[in-house]
Amino acid sequence: MIVPMKKIHVIVQKKDIVSALESLRELGSVHVEHQEDLTGYQLEKRREEVGALACVIDILKTAKTENSIDQQEVTDWTEVVNTVLELSGQADQYKESITKRRVKIRQWETWGNFDPKDITELAAKGVHIQLCAVPKKKKKDIPEGVLLKTIYTSGGIDRCVAVSGEKIDLPFETIALPPMSLEQMHAKQKEEQERIDLILKTISDNCCYLGSLEKIEQERHDILCIEEVEKGMREEEVLAVLKGFCPVDVCSEIEKKAKKEHWAIVFESPSDEDRVPTLIRNPKWVDLIRPVFNFIDISPGYKEYDISLFFLLFFSFFVGMLIGDAGYGALFILAVAVTHIKLGKKMKDRMPFYLAYVLSGCVVVWGILTGTFFGQQWLSQTFFKPLLPWLKNDHNIQLFCFILGAVHLSIAHVWRTIQKFPSPSFLSDIGWLALLWAMFSMARTLILGDSLSALAINMLIGGTVLIVFFTRPNWNPLKAIGPGLGDLALNVVNTFTDIVSYIRLFAVGLATVAVADATNTMANEVGGIWFYLIIALGHTINIVLALMAILVHGLRLNVLEFSGHLNMEWTGFNYTPFKKIKNA
Repeated sequence: MIVPMKKIHVIVQKKDIVSALESLRELGSVHVEHQEDLTGYQLEKRREEVGALACVIDILKTAKTENSIDQQEVTDWTEVVNTVLELSGQADQYKESITKRRVKIRQWETWGNFDPKDITELAAKGVHIQLCAVPKKKKKDIPEGVLLKTIYTSGGIDRCVAVSGEKIDLPFETIALPPMSLEQMHAKQKEEQERIDLILKTISDNCCYLGSLEKIEQERHDILCIEEVEKGMREEEVLAVLKGFCPVDVCSEIEKKAKKEHWAIVFESPSDEDRVPTLIRNPKWVDLIRPVFNFIDISPGYKEYDISLFFLLFFSFFVGMLIGDAGYGALFILAVAVTHIKLGKKMKDRMPFYLAYVLSGCVVVWGILTGTFFGQQWLSQTFFKPLLPWLKNDHNIQLFCFILGAVHLSIAHVWRTIQKFPSPSFLSDIGWLALLWAMFSMARTLILGDSLSALAINMLIGGTVLIVFFTRPNWNPLKAIGPGLGDLALNVVNTFTDIVSYIRLFAVGLATVAVADATNTMANEVGGIWFYLIIALGHTINIVLALMAILVHGLRLNVLEFSGHLNMEWTGFNYTPFKKIKNA
C-alpha cells in the first residue's frame, strides 16, 4: 500500500540549523523538499569530492588482485584519489590508442611490412612510389612511364604500387601512406600494453586503501547531504524553515523531538500542487516484486495505485506461460541456487534471489501442466506427459489468454469503481467493465470463430450508455453526453486491442517450444559430437530469447495494459528520507 504522507514545516533559529539538522537526520523520517537553489562553490567542491571518491572506489573494486590485500588507513586520501584517477585516465588513453592502431594494423596487414620513410627518401632520389586502388577495367589507363605492381585484390579492385621516375597524377584513387611500418605498429602496441599492465599493477597496489576510502566517501556524502539541506532551507530574518514530507505514522515521534529541541513544527495535508514522494509498504511476500520496479525504475504517483500484489501474481503467471518449459525452469532454479550460495552473503538485499525462485517455479509448473521438458517432442513423448492435456489445444490456450486478459483488466476497473464510489462517476467504470467483457466476446468471435452471444451485445449497449452518461455526470444529461462520447471514442478500440494483446502469451510460448523442438530434431539428425554442440547452442539461444520476451511482453502487460486501465502514469518518485548512510 502507498503510505499516507503529511507535509511538514520545521522552523528553527538560524544559529541552531546545524544541530537541528543533525537531530533530524537521526530520526531519518523526513523527505526534504529544497526551497532554494542548491548552488555555490562549497557545494560544488563537496560534490566533486564525493564524485571523485566514488569513481576511485569503483576503479579499485574492479582492479585485479592476485591475493586478498590487508586493508590500511589512508593518510592522504586526496593524493591517492588523484593518483588513481590520473593513472586510470592514462590507461584509458592507451587503450583507445591501441584500439585505433589495431584498426590500422588490419588495414595495412595485406600490404606487407614496409617503412613509409623509405618511400619518402626514394622520392628525394627521383624514384616516386604511390599506393593506389585500381579497378580492373581501368588498368589499361596506366599513364606512360608508370610501373604498376598489384599487391592484393579485394572486391574487384586491385591494390597496387605505382612506381615512376617523376611525380605523376594517377587517374586512380591514391592511398595515403601509413604513419609507420607494420613492425613499428606492433612494437608500439606491445609498448603501450606493457604501460597499461604497469598502470593496472600500480592501481591494484592502492586496493589496500579501499575500505578506508569507502568510509571517507560515506562521511563526505553525509556532509554533502547536510550542506544541501541547509542550503535548500528558506530563511526569514533570524529563522530558517525546512519543508518536507513524512509518513503519517511518524508524526508523533517528530513532535516529541520538536518539543525536546525547541523547534516550531507544522503538519498539514499535502495539496494537489505538492510533489509528494511515494512510500510503499507491503508484506514481505508481496514485496518480492520490488526488484522488478527497481530494475525498470518506475514508481506510482502518490495519488495513484500500488499494484504490487497484482503485478506479482500476474507477472509470475506471464513468466510461466512465456517460457513454459519445466527443463528450462529447473536450470533457472539451479543457476539461481548456485549464485545465491556464492554471492548471497555479500549482498545486502537478497530479494532478487527469492523472486527468481518464484518465477522459475512458475516456469516449472506450467511446463508440467503442458508436458514441456526441453521441448514437447523429445523426452515429452515417452517420459513427460502433460498433467493438463486441455492446454495442449491451440484453441483452448488462446481462449485462456483472452480470459486471463479480461480478468486482469477487470480488476483494474473494479478497483477504480471502488475508489470512485459513492460518486456517480463510478457507474462509468461499471460501463467499462461491461464493455470489456463485450470486447472479450468479440475477440472470441473474430479470432477463435466462436459465436457472439446476446449477453455480449447487451453488455455492449449497457456499457456504452453508462460510459456516455456517467463519465462526467451532470444534472443535465445533455452536458454529460459530450465528455462520455469523447472518452468512449478514445478508448473503445484500445479496450479491444488490449484484450487481444494477451494472445502474445500463447504466441511467444509456442515459439519457445518450437525452437526447442527444432533444436532437438536437428541435433538428432546430425548426431555424433555435433549433437551436444547443437543442443547446447540451440537451447542457450532459446533461453536468451525467452528471457528477452519476459522483459518485452511480461512487463508490458502490467506496466502498459493493466496500468492504462487504471489511468496510471507512473509519475511518482521514491520517498528518500534525510538520514545518515549506514555502513554496508
